[in-house]
Amino acid sequence: HMARVELWPLSLTEIQGEAFNLIDYLLVGDFSSQQVFPELGREQLAQILLDGGYPEVQGKSQRGKSIWFKSYLQGRLLKDFETLYATRGDYHGKLEALIPYLAGLTGNLLKYASVANDLAQNDKIIKSYIEALEWMFIIHRIHPFVKNSAKRQTIGMPKLHFVDTGLACYLLGIRSSRQLSTSTIYGALLESFVYMECVKHLTWANEEVRIYHFRDKQKNEVDLVLECDGGRLIGIEVKASASVSESDFRGLAKFADFVGDRLESGLVFYGGARVLSFLVAGRRFYAVPFSVLFGRP
Repeated sequence: HMARVELWPLSLTEIQGEAFNLIDYLLVGDFSSQQVFPELGREQLAQILLDGGYPEVQGKSQRGKSIWFKSYLQGRLLKDFETLYATRGDYHGKLEALIPYLAGLTGNLLKYASVANDLAQNDKIIKSYIEALEWMFIIHRIHPFVKNSAKRQTIGMPKLHFVDTGLACYLLGIRSSRQLSTSTIYGALLESFVYMECVKHLTWANEEVRIYHFRDKQKNEVDLVLECDGGRLIGIEVKASASVSESDFRGLAKFADFVGDRLESGLVFYGGARVLSFLVAGRRFYAVPFSVLFGRP
């Protein structure tokens, strides 16, 4: 049996050459110090999303990036797919329709039947293609959090995240940070980006951590739930705004009611410059700047 090494694109701290581990920072959970971080404006963040994490596109012009992404899709993706699945027939056309469609679905719940319906395909085929794309590190599915870990894979819908936001932008025809920062998909790509940063840092964190998303019957949601050793939980919301208010913690407060003392901390990542503390429904939550993703201040 061959061990499968997870080959993710680079994380931000790897690109920056920092030795900071995001998961360890979140687990230590010392957010009380009102630290000030460099502020990342919406357009700066958009540029980071546009660059993504593939080493080959770092520092390239937008045109250069587009050329690389195009050849990556044609070469690696479609060829690898053929090799892996020994597929014949019209898989090429199906994939060329499916991959950009999934880029547009990033950060959303994944309903196989509606994907199949929208693309006029059989949902068994769609599901098997999505599994293949996950195996090839193009997309990632995040399962819903439930209290009973045995049921985890079966209850509720997975959420879909595109692994690389740069590739997603290319597929969606987004070519500049200004275009992205005003796009309706900006918030969803930001959520996928934060999710993938967590996933990349997991591979060398001090603890083993699993990641889920939370959504209850009343549609209260938490974007990311990190489950650590001993069942401790961290809830994370991603907010594409430079300001944050009590209402942004509503999903986290509901999640706190659901899991009780297992919740170690609840955070909202946002576009401001300092760590802010909020008391909501008798619980302490924190708003944490996106620049934490670059490492300590």
